[in-house]
Amino acid sequence: MTSIHPSTPHHLITRDLAAVAMGLKPADLILRQGKLVDVCTARIKENCDLAVYKGHIALVGDASHVKISENTQVVDVGGKYLCPGLIDSHMHVESSMVDLRSFAAGVLPCGTTTICPDIHELTNVLGMDAVQLFQESGADLPLKVLTAMPVCVPSLPGMEDSGATISPGDVKKAYDSGLAFLQGEQMNFPGVIYGDEIVHKIGGHGLAAGKVLTGHYAGEDLNAGLNAYIASGMTADHETTTAAGAQARAGLGMYVQQRYGSAWLDLPNIITAVTENPGIDTRFYTMVTDDVTSSTIVTEGHLDRVVRKAISLGLNPIIALQMVTINAAQFLEQSRWIGSLTPGRAADILVVDNLTDFSIEQVFSNGVKVAENGKMTTSVSSFQYPDWAINTMHLGLLSPSDFHIAAPGTDTVRTRVIELIPGRVNTLSTEIQMPVINGALSADPANNIAKAGMFFRHRPNGKADNSRGLGLVSGTGFMPGTAYASTVSHDCHNLLVVGMDDEAMVLAGNTLISSGGGLVVVRNNSVVSHLPLPLGGLMSLSPVEITAVGILSIEKALRKIGCPHLAFEMTMSLMGLVVLGELRLSNRGLVEMKDGQAPGFVDLIIP
Repeated sequence: MTSIHPSTPHHLITRDLAAVAMGLKPADLILRQGKLVDVCTARIKENCDLAVYKGHIALVGDASHVKISENTQVVDVGGKYLCPGLIDSHMHVESSMVDLRSFAAGVLPCGTTTICPDIHELTNVLGMDAVQLFQESGADLPLKVLTAMPVCVPSLPGMEDSGATISPGDVKKAYDSGLAFLQGEQMNFPGVIYGDEIVHKIGGHGLAAGKVLTGHYAGEDLNAGLNAYIASGMTADHETTTAAGAQARAGLGMYVQQRYGSAWLDLPNIITAVTENPGIDTRFYTMVTDDVTSSTIVTEGHLDRVVRKAISLGLNPIIALQMVTINAAQFLEQSRWIGSLTPGRAADILVVDNLTDFSIEQVFSNGVKVAENGKMTTSVSSFQYPDWAINTMHLGLLSPSDFHIAAPGTDTVRTRVIELIPGRVNTLSTEIQMPVINGALSADPANNIAKAGMFFRHRPNGKADNSRGLGLVSGTGFMPGTAYASTVSHDCHNLLVVGMDDEAMVLAGNTLISSGGGLVVVRNNSVVSHLPLPLGGLMSLSPVEITAVGILSIEKALRKIGCPHLAFEMTMSLMGLVVLGELRLSNRGLVEMKDGQAPGFVDLIIP
């Protein structure tokens, strides 16, 4: 677990905390006259004080007897609400496109004081070195970082190639050495429910180490399949997109992680499981971001944005807070440490103006004020990354021949097409007739059909070198002569190029090969917008605010080339996530997975 900005371990100061509570020893911090949101019993405690010592809460109630010294900070919050710091129990720092230290500086003013980052994105590029590097980069942050061990690298072995492979032995070693706090999402749910030996060995190491196992169940079978998945040890899941799916999970003792990110906006569909069932017990419901970009953080917020959305959808504000505090802490089996403003717990405290708008005025982490009115009040230094983490593009320059899709010499052929759905993680596998021109298939802007290529771009490994998969995709809205390329391509993060013109696709791909990775938009043989992401080809080394400008520029450029959808760069980034249905593109080719069927390769051209 990443070390935490200043706090003394609880077991070393129990006598001191008792002395502070009894009025025998001065507190370090006293917050007076607040309305405390008691997430343990879903009540508001009026005229409530908090006394803090060495990063822990010593007293909740009337602190008039608590000793004060010249070093005691006393803050009268003037009747504002006192809330626990927010806990994001499933997320990926890499999706913000900044590194951990910049991410911390971006989300702490939003009230997020604990994160559980599954770093399988960077691990797919750099392997176990990424896990060690992540821990080092998070040292002494004023953000609690409970790292989730990546267990699906690659996400679906045999169907794709990434920059590394994580074995059961790697997972066990990470747990034994303290590199990981919990298990990351087990995306290979077919491997779980159909008894893959390696997948179950990985889960077994987590169970033996006493770790919480998080899941990724994208199946529609809420009976046999879901039961098999949960019986295998999976404790929580963020992949349901329906109220029925949420109710099924909660009813089987699985925590529902209702997702509301930048592009995957499932919360409104899921929350009706609660809002339309008054009196339902919500202890197994949490809320997570999963994937949010820097632009979302800067313009809308982080987990506070999710809370506001839930409240706007009719959820009681206190229940909404429970879902991102005490419920999340109990899921993580850490409620004796975080998740509530109660004696002995970490002094992660938010001063909030009102619960409806959930406007956060001050943020305390371990009893130290780290943000006020949306700005950090403490500095977060940068981290110096090694060259091997920066130089990760091991791919020669592309040419038009790399996008050539040969086809039989008939007038038309029937082809499979990846249909993208804005705001959703799933795709559809559709079939259309495509014209054959000079023995090949071309993009068809008039009918919204683009070409797509996925190119292996990691450290040479022999078998995968120079491999590429080609396909067709609908739903981008791209104009003629345009293209988009990205090395943010879940989860293997190979080079993805999508476009309506082979020359434009070459320029887009080569721009990223030359710059070390990132995002780029091309139109009429010129680069419209380019966001370099040097760290693993996934993250900028700039602050959140600067990276947000770059992301907004990419999104604006996508609109210029005809894409009408918000945050569509994130939708396209999942085109290669082969553990999701129905049709995906890996560097090995098209992978189809429909409900009730095992994933498998399929031909682009249907015989």
